Amino acid sequence: MSENRPQVITTKQAKHQVNILGGSLVLYILLNLLLWHGVGLLYDRLNITFFDIDPEILCMAAAMVLMVIITFVFFSISAARLHLPIRDYLKPTGMDFLHKTALVCIGIAITVLTTYTGSFLNFLLHPASSAFAFVGHFTTPENILKNGLYFALFVLLKPVCDEYIFRGIIQRQLGHYNRFFGVLASSLLYAIAQPSLPDAIPAFFTGWYLALMTLRYHSIQPAIKTHLLISLFLWIISIIPDEYVLIPIIVITLVYIVTLLFMVGNAVNYRIAFMRMPEKKLWKIVFTSSTIVICIILFIAENILSFL
Repeated sequence: MSENRPQVITTKQAKHQVNILGGSLVLYILLNLLLWHGVGLLYDRLNITFFDIDPEILCMAAAMVLMVIITFVFFSISAARLHLPIRDYLKPTGMDFLHKTALVCIGIAITVLTTYTGSFLNFLLHPASSAFAFVGHFTTPENILKNGLYFALFVLLKPVCDEYIFRGIIQRQLGHYNRFFGVLASSLLYAIAQPSLPDAIPAFFTGWYLALMTLRYHSIQPAIKTHLLISLFLWIISIIPDEYVLIPIIVITLVYIVTLLFMVGNAVNYRIAFMRMPEKKLWKIVFTSSTIVICIILFIAENILSFL
């Protein structure tokens, strides 16, 4: 029998496969809880201190270590149990510079637009901010260190880990059931892995775009590079002082103009974006699996914590 021949599995077997991934995903979401709410919980509410170490430094340093372990140990074990050869998804695509630039500009445009929607929800709901107040303030050695850790964690490490987890493993596994389902379901799971609803909105749409990119090129390399450059762009915008507010506006406007030119010039062909809605049975299998139910409960808990 050919190894490439589709295999028929039962609902119980499919749920077991989903739970293999879901167990690692629960750990990843718990890490987000530590990262975004650990400072307030440990230091402000429980009055726990660790040798006078700045709590933000401690949380970011711990998050970096745990993120590497969860991503490259726990998720790699999950992938091995599911017989997913992740190395096959790390191959280069051979795209030219213009094509890569188009992918990045479109990704930035999608992320910025949907982030504004999330910001509007922040305005309406007034949750606790899922951002660090020191970002962009390089006035003391401590703040410089914290900014350096923030850059290493959120601009360099997290995008790579996110693509390895959600596009390299989760999308690929769920895509075995239906490739379009893999795109949509992995994007939804990426959204609920975020610390709040306002963060989940841009994560879903950016994740959808990166998932389409991964499906189109059968590699997570383009998604990793695009995600890294999106994160770098957002970080640069975030550290620009308030008195230079026109600079981000001009830069973002230029990005949208370039993106429009790329789309008019058909620099990126995404016919695959017109997807058929996967059957309901697949959604039921995933979102009634025990570990995914736990992930959803944790997402709700994170949102509740943001209002406390």
